Amino acid sequence: MANELVAEAVENDCDVIVFEELDDIRDRLPLAEWHHIWAFRRLYEYVAYKGPARGVSVKQVEPQHTSQRSSKCGFTHDRNRDGQHFECLLCGYRLNADYNASKNIGLRYARQQTHRLRSGQKSLSGDADVDLRVNRGTMTDDGPRPIAGD
Repeated sequence: MANELVAEAVENDCDVIVFEELDDIRDRLPLAEWHHIWAFRRLYEYVAYKGPARGVSVKQVEPQHTSQRSSKCGFTHDRNRDGQHFECLLCGYRLNADYNASKNIGLRYARQQTHRLRSGQKSLSGDADVDLRVNRGTMTDDGPRPIAGD
């Protein structure tokens, strides 16, 4: 899986892969299934090891509210997410909850940078200019309002 992620980044001219930071996750999610979190941690470590050899850096961002924030309008509320379903209570944006969270991870990283990562592409549906790539999909870094603490 790590090799595939790095290969996809290289194929698509991406120079950064971004993950959520998992430090202190046991404290934040005491009832989580730890074998899944461990596997995610190992994936991050493998990608971080393999990426630089192919010119791809690997970064982490704070995970706070990534699954509850609308990647379209930036509105954050705990009722925006229900299992694998995400629907923003403010703008009505609907999509897979994990895909929405992935977009927010990319957006958080982009906000931390002083330059745009990519430009001029459209999402598969053709509805958004993109500066970031989410595995097999694309998104924009324009528009979302920051959440408290960003």
